[in-house]
Amino acid sequence: MAMRRLGCVVAMVMSVALVSAQRQGKTLDIYVVDVEGGNASLFVSPSGESLLIDAGNGGMAAARDAGRIVEAAKDAGLSQIDHVIITHWHGDHYGGLAELASQMPIRHFIDHGANIQPAEATDEFLKTTYPALYAKATHTVVKAGDVIPFAGVNTRVIAAAGQVIRTPLAGAGKPNPFCGR
Repeated sequence: MAMRRLGCVVAMVMSVALVSAQRQGKTLDIYVVDVEGGNASLFVSPSGESLLIDAGNGGMAAARDAGRIVEAAKDAGLSQIDHVIITHWHGDHYGGLAELASQMPIRHFIDHGANIQPAEATDEFLKTTYPALYAKATHTVVKAGDVIPFAGVNTRVIAAAGQVIRTPLAGAGKPNPFCGR
């Protein structure tokens, strides 16, 4: 009788683990990576495709921040970053990019184009380092309204290079049914 109950408990635990594993494969997972003052958010779609927004700090903090992003990516089961979006050309958003690319392949680099707030270090990065990073990948300069290819997730650019979309998105201003109370 005790063996029978133990068998049922083991079967229930195995079933819960299987259901949990199946559910995890069908979720949008978001990793907010602590890059100490900068920004880095990793999204993994239900299909397993990844999108990183920003790459943290440069300089002395580049190795630390890139390491934290790689750790999050590995935790998510990734061996590469499919898309990286650099939101703007401040060092705490793009500074860790070269270090990250040296530790993990990046397939697609996305940004808003030229630096609209000139700064010597940033302009030098955009002239020399950045083109070398995306030379063996895809590079896309987006504008407001563009759609970013990210399997299973509708990803639209709302603002880029100081420009915003001209018409509201469908459903804008309505309650989000996925944000229940």
